[in-house]
Amino acid sequence: FTGQMSLAQAAFFGLGAYVLGLGTTSWGLSWWQAFGAATTISAAAGLLLGITTLRLGGHYLAMVTISFGIIFSLILFSASGLTKGPDGVSGIPRATVFGLSLESQAAFAIFSLLFLYAAIAGIYWLRDTTLGRAMRAVRDDELAADVVGVNTFGAKVISFVLGAVLGGIGGALFATGYSFIGPEDFTFLQSTEMITMVVIGGTGYVLGGV
Repeated sequence: FTGQMSLAQAAFFGLGAYVLGLGTTSWGLSWWQAFGAATTISAAAGLLLGITTLRLGGHYLAMVTISFGIIFSLILFSASGLTKGPDGVSGIPRATVFGLSLESQAAFAIFSLLFLYAAIAGIYWLRDTTLGRAMRAVRDDELAADVVGVNTFGAKVISFVLGAVLGGIGGALFATGYSFIGPEDFTFLQSTEMITMVVIGGTGYVLGGV
């Protein structure tokens, strides 16, 4: 909606996955506690990166987000004490909902689809809110939006944070679904694949990525 190209989405995806995986296997958190932590930390990372880089815009923003993704990938490989390095994180458990285990593939698929439908509905709703209109105004003509009183920087930061949150949620579900994650799952190539999905599907269309 805001016309900003982020090439760090795989990093937010990986951040959500690793917080969920490490939270449930090493930090003594329940699945839902780890999921909340994954979402919160992804949002915080998106906010920090957004505040410090979104004034750049254009090619400069793309370059900085590429760098962030590459640095994140290097940390996953090298910080073995925290991330378990190339060995990855294994034995990630499935969630329990109202006492029901999601161990079966069918149950987990339905669980994941509920998140997908909620994300689609939320973004459809966002599109025509005051914030959504501000985002689209920034995309269409940032200078004109600024002149008529739109907080263009704020709209871009919020957009970036929402993207990071969705990435973190996706990563948490990815880690849960496969029960194993490693650094090779969250490379720059994944960010380019995500951008490609959006571009081919149609930027600005909620169902384009789907």
